[in-house]
Amino acid sequence: MFSMPSRSTPRIAAATLCVLASLVFAGGCDARTPSAGAARSDAAPLATRWLVVCSSMDDADDTRLLLGLAADGRRVTRFEIVTPDFLWNIPGQPETPRFPAGQSDASPDLAGALRFEAIIDAAGELRLLDFGAPEPDAVQLEGLRGSLALHESWQNGRALGSLFHAATGNLVEVAPVQCRRSEETRPPARP
Repeated sequence: MFSMPSRSTPRIAAATLCVLASLVFAGGCDARTPSAGAARSDAAPLATRWLVVCSSMDDADDTRLLLGLAADGRRVTRFEIVTPDFLWNIPGQPETPRFPAGQSDASPDLAGALRFEAIIDAAGELRLLDFGAPEPDAVQLEGLRGSLALHESWQNGRALGSLFHAATGNLVEVAPVQCRRSEETRPPARP
């Protein structure tokens, strides 16, 4: 008798991301970009950057990811992830009705602590961003890794996508998101 093997959520999420990545490559994407972390100190300051806000599909006010990209659209300058099942320690965070002082479900800026790999399509648009801590204890959420896959190009100021993140302690989540991109201009550096 034939029986279907059971599939775990992490295996399904990994298989889904592999399929998405292959579709992105088949759609005419450029080669994989080099690792992009926080802006290098030897790089010229960039006057313009993109801010990408990804929120839950069923609630646009439920932010799941805040992503800052350099003007070239490849280098990550800001990365904050909202993890509903995990509270981050953020010194100086005031007490709120939902969280005690010094804690929040939104992470501090992790751009300098994570390693990033981006896939950019032929039009120069971000399609897939893989992220992970290079060392298991580089961030508070040990073993944090994941991907943001954008399933379409930016239309009407948003793109539908999937946010996957996992960590030790059986924390695995795949969430459908809608991402809005806006252009941010930084004030010029003072001499």
